[in-house]
Amino acid sequence: MPQLPADAPADAGAAFARINAVANPSLDDLKTMVYLEASGQVFYGALAKVAPNEAVRRILEANGREELAHAHRVAKAVKLLSGEAFGVPAAAENPYAQGPFNAKADRAMFERLAQGEEEGASLYETWASHAADRQVAQLLLQNAKEEARHGERAKEALALLDR
Repeated sequence: MPQLPADAPADAGAAFARINAVANPSLDDLKTMVYLEASGQVFYGALAKVAPNEAVRRILEANGREELAHAHRVAKAVKLLSGEAFGVPAAAENPYAQGPFNAKADRAMFERLAQGEEEGASLYETWASHAADRQVAQLLLQNAKEEARHGERAKEALALLDR
């Protein structure tokens, strides 16, 4: 089982705050990001359960699946950089994936999601620009592309809320 770095923040909010301040991530930052990205699937799943319609639910579930894929890519980056096999934690073993998630699929939530996903895309682009390893940079850029797509999907969900 992978281990969250010893100095990692105890909750997801603090972990996101720390990660968002990093331009050139350390291995511990990347490991923390694995946990954060894996928790995204649980968060999006909680939102999908309260989605106001089927189209919004499908958007949320797609974003959740891709968040887990992001975690696997970042874990692969850890392996490429350090040689250490670092797996993706199961939701039950991930402190950032523990609820309760007070998820409300409303306009304010989708506006925050759109902004947060766009910021995530920018963060991954910055990390990729600092990556000395070409493969690592490619993994991070793939995550950036998908984070941008998540932001677009959040905007699409906004338009679907009234249907």
